[in-house]
Amino acid sequence: MKIYAWTAILAIFLGAASVHGEATNYESTISITNANFVAPSPEKENLNEEWVEISNLGDMDEDLTGWTLEDEQNHTYMFQGFTLKAGARVKVHTGIGNDTSSDLYWNKNAPIWNNDGDVATLKDASEDVIFSYSKETKGA
Repeated sequence: MKIYAWTAILAIFLGAASVHGEATNYESTISITNANFVAPSPEKENLNEEWVEISNLGDMDEDLTGWTLEDEQNHTYMFQGFTLKAGARVKVHTGIGNDTSSDLYWNKNAPIWNNDGDVATLKDASEDVIFSYSKETKGA
């Protein structure tokens, strides 16, 4: 009976979003582990609340220089001179800011991700798809 209660609580907690991730290169330990495609209103003033989180689940640092992050409309962010440390994660924000080891900025003045859901695709420098992450948001 307790399992049903926890399942119900989890369903309520996650109820508004449906998330799917798919690794397409099983040799890579880099993956998209979370995303927030909906910035608070007014969106143009909160673009840094729109982000995609990329994690290095391995035990070796990974040079992401030349890798790209894309949405379904082919808006493309390219990583430049960036190494993701082993066990670390980085958020790629839509808005403007100063890059750090944990936060990178696309430096856009308008939203990138669709509020009703989108697909974030991570490609390596050879343009091979490493990970694809989709998220549908109901009632956005």
